[in-house]
Amino acid sequence: MKKRQLIAGAVTVSAAVMLSACGKDITININDNGNVIGSLISGNGIEDLVSGNDADETEPAEEVYSSTEGWSVTYDPALFAVNEGEDGDVTSFVYQGESAGTNMVTISYIKDKQPEEAMSELTDSWGDPEAIERSESYFPGTNDKWGYWRCLPAGEEGSGLTERVFAGEYNDGVLMFEFTEHRGSDTSAPDPAATALQALVDSITFEDFGPQNMYDYIPGVYVRTFNEEIEGEDMTFQDTVTLNEDHSGVLSLQDDLYVMWGSNMLIQADNSYEYTVEGDKLMLNLDGDWLEFTRQGTDDEIKAEDEQAADEASDEAKENDEASGKLPAYKYNGDDKLTAAVYQFMIDDYASQYDKSDVSIPCIMIVGTDESDSEDIRVYGDFWLLNYDLEGDTLECKSGGSYPGCIHFKKTDSGYEALKMDMVEDGSGYTPSAKKIFGDMYEDFEKVSSDDQAREKTRAQIISDYVKDNKLSITKYHDFGWDPVVLN
Repeated sequence: MKKRQLIAGAVTVSAAVMLSACGKDITININDNGNVIGSLISGNGIEDLVSGNDADETEPAEEVYSSTEGWSVTYDPALFAVNEGEDGDVTSFVYQGESAGTNMVTISYIKDKQPEEAMSELTDSWGDPEAIERSESYFPGTNDKWGYWRCLPAGEEGSGLTERVFAGEYNDGVLMFEFTEHRGSDTSAPDPAATALQALVDSITFEDFGPQNMYDYIPGVYVRTFNEEIEGEDMTFQDTVTLNEDHSGVLSLQDDLYVMWGSNMLIQADNSYEYTVEGDKLMLNLDGDWLEFTRQGTDDEIKAEDEQAADEASDEAKENDEASGKLPAYKYNGDDKLTAAVYQFMIDDYASQYDKSDVSIPCIMIVGTDESDSEDIRVYGDFWLLNYDLEGDTLECKSGGSYPGCIHFKKTDSGYEALKMDMVEDGSGYTPSAKKIFGDMYEDFEKVSSDDQAREKTRAQIISDYVKDNKLSITKYHDFGWDPVVLN
């Protein structure tokens, strides 16, 4: 697993990212774990506008249109006429209600072309290219595919004609949505036609949306290592940019910022950052300064390497701690052998993933256990490992990380043998993997993992017990950037 070299407590971010797609707001919600949730093309009061704001009105009869190109939409046949091309690769949905002019969306599949090429053939007829607005967003009906918007806003006079087009790579070609909308002169009033078109596109589903190969060169973990002098001491820091295949990502500088990435921008809740990728180098524009990051691989590649390194070095982890000469290795001295096995597992399997420190001390937040099968005893929890160096009478936290999940044990005559660990994934896989691993305990896990105050209280008690058990003169511990914590 990737880990920051220096940690400063848990950081969580909850954001609603507002994108602009030619005058239409697109709300992308990012939860505390960096996962994209909610509607991709959201409207305001879609149901009310379509049904005439009558809560008691009978729901309109809806039909599903299924294209031969593998996509389907749901629509109200009383509101739309459907015109299909001969080959089924072009389908138009024309709004039948009262409006200032024609309102329609045409969905086209264009084989063997790229999105920008396909859009240019359409937008070249729009006139002045400087008047065309450009943006990017998730593909309608998905939260892991990407595409491009082009828009020619309505003029100040006339029928309020707005032309918009969205296109993205789709199964060896391009799927393109061409919107023609006449809003009339009063653009401030609710527009049932625009709302109905938006709802129709929002309903799109796909039989098999293959990978978008045009972005293959971007996903990965990019690292920047640098030194700074802090209070007279030369310290090494590491920043990372993690770009996942589903266009989610994490910008880890001082804090972790959850982002979405497009072709040249990292989009954050209230900011955006220009970037480029060439080969293994990512250049990030941070407040006018271009910072260089080097690719370390994808999240999956790094995780596989970490697991292999942990297997090879697990026998050496305890020896490394004891050989430091400064501090005794941490050992759980409670009566519960299963809990002791959990603490030792964290040290044996994960301490070797970090630079050598004086002592590695786990912080274990157990959510629940299942001991019904002695061959597969399961301990669920939010498991932390923190690494410290002794400086004077203070334990200075140098590194560490969180490993939420389920550890499997086998009961033996002498205690418990660790078998494996099911770990919650990073990024967009966090919530689905957590729900799969924790099952009925998921809500309890969410409460435990989000309670920073309880975790810090447990952490302080664990360190205090370690100091007392080993009769050490340590009086406090310290995280970089935070006040020292005095031990009881």
